[in-house]
Amino acid sequence: MKKLKLVFLWHMHQPYYKDDFENKYLLPWVFLHAIKDYYEMPWHISKFDNIKAVFNLVPSLIVQLEDYANGTANDLFLEALTTDVKALSNEEKQKLLPQLFMANVRHMIYPSERYKNLYEKFKSNQDLDDTEINDLEVLFLLSWSGHFIRQNSETVKNLILQDKFFTNEQKAALLNELFSLIKKIIPFYKKLAEENKIELSATPFYHPILPLLLNHLSAKEAKNDIILPRIFNDFSSDAHLQVKNAKKYFTDVFGFSPTGMWPAEGSISNDAAKCFIAHGVNWIASDEDVLSNSLSKNLSDENFRCELYKPYYYENEGKKINLFFRDKKLSDLIGFSYSNIDAEKASSDFINKLKNIYDKCDFEPVVSVILDGENAWEYYFNNAMPFFESLYGKISQEDWIETLTFSEITENTESVKLNNIVAGSWIYGNFTTWVGHPEKNKAWELLSETINDIENKKHKLDENTLNLITKELHIALGSDWFWWYGDDHFSIQADIFDDLFRKHLANIYKLAGVTVNPEIYKPIKKSFKSGIIEHFKCPVNPKIDGQITDFYEWIGSGKFDLKYDLGSMHTDSSYLNKLHWGKNSNILYLRIDGKIKEIFNKNMILDVEFIANIKKNFSVSIDDNKIISFNNFESDEKIKVAIKDIIEMEIPLNEVITNKNKVAVQFRLKKETEIIERAPVYNFAELDLSEEYLKNWIV
Repeated sequence: MKKLKLVFLWHMHQPYYKDDFENKYLLPWVFLHAIKDYYEMPWHISKFDNIKAVFNLVPSLIVQLEDYANGTANDLFLEALTTDVKALSNEEKQKLLPQLFMANVRHMIYPSERYKNLYEKFKSNQDLDDTEINDLEVLFLLSWSGHFIRQNSETVKNLILQDKFFTNEQKAALLNELFSLIKKIIPFYKKLAEENKIELSATPFYHPILPLLLNHLSAKEAKNDIILPRIFNDFSSDAHLQVKNAKKYFTDVFGFSPTGMWPAEGSISNDAAKCFIAHGVNWIASDEDVLSNSLSKNLSDENFRCELYKPYYYENEGKKINLFFRDKKLSDLIGFSYSNIDAEKASSDFINKLKNIYDKCDFEPVVSVILDGENAWEYYFNNAMPFFESLYGKISQEDWIETLTFSEITENTESVKLNNIVAGSWIYGNFTTWVGHPEKNKAWELLSETINDIENKKHKLDENTLNLITKELHIALGSDWFWWYGDDHFSIQADIFDDLFRKHLANIYKLAGVTVNPEIYKPIKKSFKSGIIEHFKCPVNPKIDGQITDFYEWIGSGKFDLKYDLGSMHTDSSYLNKLHWGKNSNILYLRIDGKIKEIFNKNMILDVEFIANIKKNFSVSIDDNKIISFNNFESDEKIKVAIKDIIEMEIPLNEVITNKNKVAVQFRLKKETEIIERAPVYNFAELDLSEEYLKNWIV
């Protein structure tokens, strides 16, 4: 019987948050995802007899997990958390408090009545006393606790039921439980790998964009008009060393060498493939856009779509490496769309889409679903446990689907030769996420200048110092720092990432005994701290015609980045990018900028949803601008929408404004029942329409 061969690859990765010089962890995200996701994800797999998956563990993440497991992670956040609240200064409390709400409001804060009340009190700028802060600390840890520990720890169960008035002893007991869980993570992966339930793969050690290190001109191969840094050193030897060191460290931890690697951000090229071949890597994987460019075929075209579901190989000097390419659509559905759909409906939709692939291909298709293994689940109900139980359960029942690992497929499936790999990544099929923007280029230039500045000193340094310099360099070559530079991704902690990157460069100078370049101490990142780019300044009165009729009609409007909450996640769907908003008398005006012309003639619908006292929404047909449904509005006759070059709307303000003079809105672009894009992706855009703007407006 013909089978559909399905491979899930869950990519487990966090940036290297440690400053080795000071032996401090500046951010706690490895710890938080350890107690919520790193054990949880393979645990879901372990509950089903015939479900397999690949887990890609980045070596620099394993290093950090081992630090936490061994109790040697000097985490600044945990240090503050474990200190008696009464012993904290007011300044320390004010610094700690915002961090205690670093959790998804809907799925992690609101399920606890106490946490919800404290969140709303904090948002209202009311002071919290020591008892409330202590409760917050415990509730924060509980909100990040995964379902495995919730089901298996009496301490965690009892604290969730208690919900408030926790003691320091209870906080300490909870932390002990959480650290005990972290100690089990790596052994659990090893056990499942030995049982052939999962395959473990790796990434070059500190998650660098390998094609750029091997030849930075590969960025032009991917996008010819990209502006490259004025200085870009040859880091090819470092690329090889990061692959070599990754394999060695992985082998030391697990007792066996990884067969395959997921290159950082799915970034590959001919040179990268040759590098992996040289180090004995059997398989690598990337994105469908890279395959599309390499085949010179549009794989979004259904006539060519089945080409995606073939395994490939690349050959160099008689040695070959196997290549797999992710189904972007299926991967993004799990990463971005299914979180707001009932688990049963989402899993059924996924199975139906697999069946369509199965029916269209006249061979046994290999479907690669590859995505971030940790960051999406807080946007799901119950950390996505109902979704995974439903999805894995349904797959188990279908005799035409077989879940396998990539190594198993390389052993049993004939592959197709790929003569040329056009350089690219899983983001737009190019490297613009890491190079090309002035901030990203500045970071590369500083990095290259740092290495050049110490070159003449290296011959005087001992081997240990040279090794430490190489380590700092390899950390700085990681993809994450460049991810947060520029305006394509948002984080309220982007300044910390910027500081950490520059710390690693400063450490290189210090190790070499060279005076630090003063430019290293100047922040590179110029960012805003929320989705708001500009505040609303004065009344606006635009003509609702779907185009910029007059230069002045939107002057004074607020501006909101509709992609601000993607953070460390990425989706190629970006039709709706920027929101302008304003009011005049009792009318709310909204304008959406983006790739609006590209959504015409595709039978799409724009759904606009507001949260006031109750949820209100209306839907408009993109092609003819007609409102086709509305819920909880008094009438749709007063709502005007025009879609042409931009999307413009006129809405009665009293219908959607809250008693705090704010409007919360989210847009969904849909085709039939499928959500093509959500903007903002995870949250509502909260727009302030108070009269405060008048104080700052000058005529």
